[in-house]
Amino acid sequence: MKKILPALAIFSVLAACNTNDTARAELEILKAKQATIDSMNAVAEEKELEAAKTVTLAKATTRRAPAKTVRYSSYSENATLPTATPAPAETKKKGWSNKAKGAVIGGVVGAGAGAVISKEKKAQGAIIGGVVGAAAGYGVGAILDKKNGR
Repeated sequence: MKKILPALAIFSVLAACNTNDTARAELEILKAKQATIDSMNAVAEEKELEAAKTVTLAKATTRRAPAKTVRYSSYSENATLPTATPAPAETKKKGWSNKAKGAVIGGVVGAGAGAVISKEKKAQGAIIGGVVGAAAGYGVGAILDKKNGR
């Protein structure tokens, strides 16, 4: 019993001294973790602001199509973006598709040809020729779009 009491006293003194060191070390670790979390939050906020700026810039630079007068369709401009991931880069439109170009060119050429061919009713010939030419031009444009992968 005489040996147990001094051993217990020495152990309790060493344990008390050791807890202060471990407590300080744990406190320093927690401070380092908190600093890391704060820096990660700052970077995430910067990315969110940058993504919001690019979305705003993209909305300002894109042209909007005129609103349709159909009653049963709806259009909403307020869209919510996910905050965890940045917005993907929007691809710019490359201009008219081959279908649209073919339909316009075919319509104009067909209308001209229809007006020249029809001797008595030039307006009726132009309308019929325009419709047939537009349909043919659209078909040719569709084939070209498939070849180009559009």
